Amino acid sequence: MRVHLTSALPLAFVLASGCWRRTELAAVWHEPTAGRLNFNRVVAVFATTDESMRRSVEDELVQKFPNAVPSYRLVPRATEVNKENILPQVRDAGFDGAIVMRVTDVTERLNYTPGTYWGSPYGFGNYWGSAWASPYNPGYVSTTQIVTVETNIYSLKDDRLVFAARSETSDPSNVGKLIRSVMRHINDELKKNGMMASAPAEAGHAASEVAGR
Repeated sequence: MRVHLTSALPLAFVLASGCWRRTELAAVWHEPTAGRLNFNRVVAVFATTDESMRRSVEDELVQKFPNAVPSYRLVPRATEVNKENILPQVRDAGFDGAIVMRVTDVTERLNYTPGTYWGSPYGFGNYWGSAWASPYNPGYVSTTQIVTVETNIYSLKDDRLVFAARSETSDPSNVGKLIRSVMRHINDELKKNGMMASAPAEAGHAASEVAGR
């Protein structure tokens, strides 16, 4: 069964019932000449029709990416801004980088666990005891929900994509754990490729500057 998300509400339902397991990067790309990301101010965007979830996720993003500010501080309602105006608007506000995240898919994966044989292959007496102790132990089918997230990083000075990744997280228990898990893998990949030098700094100072505009 495949569920295509048109808003974050189905995702919220999925996250309420799962148990977080792991995240894997299914695909990664970076511009070979991008070098280290020395952005002075980064706008953090989570694309969704659910504004409350947008704010929650963007607040998580700014804790995990250097010099980041949630986009809702600049654009309270993203759907009211058209694509022709958004780039000049963020540039005028002093942003030179952007990290954009969105959920692209939620899928159900079936897992089959076969039954267990408890009997001993040798001796009637041994088999008699184990067979009566556990005469029937059937296999069973369980499901794993896979949340696929797309993460893009842009240089806004020249409007250029410098990094892109598609991650898959199994049974995330909530939005916060999902974003933290994805960003841990993204940051590790950036460091491995020499695009990030150190752990992200606290975003409070940058956020307060935008709040005061």
